Amino acid sequence: MRLRHDMLAHGVNVVCAEHGEKRGGLAIAWATQVGTERVLICVGSQSRTRGIILESGAFGVSVLAADQIETARLFGRTSGKETDKFDGLAWHAGETGSPLLDDCITTLDCRVEEVHDRGEAKLIIGRIVSAERRRETCVPLVYREEDY
Repeated sequence: MRLRHDMLAHGVNVVCAEHGEKRGGLAIAWATQVGTERVLICVGSQSRTRGIILESGAFGVSVLAADQIETARLFGRTSGKETDKFDGLAWHAGETGSPLLDDCITTLDCRVEEVHDRGEAKLIIGRIVSAERRRETCVPLVYREEDY
């Protein structure tokens, strides 16, 4: 049997990067801790943001709350080639220069440490440079395939 997206619970995160004049972001459900100093993300080949992450050597992770489904849809359904996903959103640059969303649960600013090819996807391990709790109490947004 093949594992479907709805068989495991995943939180929704927005991963962003900036390099030169290029800025990108995408919603992902595949992020996890690798110990206390690293995070692993999985980014597909179709993502423009993946190239920006690899060029910059850094990325930011913004953990979304349950009330941020529209933000998740913006970063999950919209191409950065067609629209500026950051227009109208409050965000700040992390130490690495990666965009981090202001209105989220937690932000992680990371430097790329390892990249592993897995067919159409790349597994990217980042060392956390800084982490910030942005909301004290909230419920995380859980990925449901029908929402995207």
